[in-house]
Amino acid sequence: MVNRGLVIALAKEPMRAWLKSLPDPCDVTLEELNHDCTAYLVPEFEDDRERERVLKRFFGMIFEDRLAGWWIDEQDWPQKRDLRTFRKWFDLQYFSVVEDLVDDLTTCQIDQTF
Repeated sequence: MVNRGLVIALAKEPMRAWLKSLPDPCDVTLEELNHDCTAYLVPEFEDDRERERVLKRFFGMIFEDRLAGWWIDEQDWPQKRDLRTFRKWFDLQYFSVVEDLVDDLTTCQIDQTF
């Protein structure tokens, strides 16, 4: 077990609307926006209070990473990127247990299998 938590930020309609408003608009569905999106390892948390502290510490990095994944010109990013806006733009999935199934032995066995 890894002593970390995991957060996935799934885009909601405001993210999609922003993409459509860009100089080179991107018309994607929410399903496309959230397909194979990044999972973020964060410090471990045991309850809602700790989870909220983790979110307050890392939401800015996650917000900017999701924006940069679709549009790198920061001048076109939304000016307001506070926690309240983040919550409007993303649904969050939290996982408090992360199991690492890969170690040196497993890696060697997997490499030989594929």
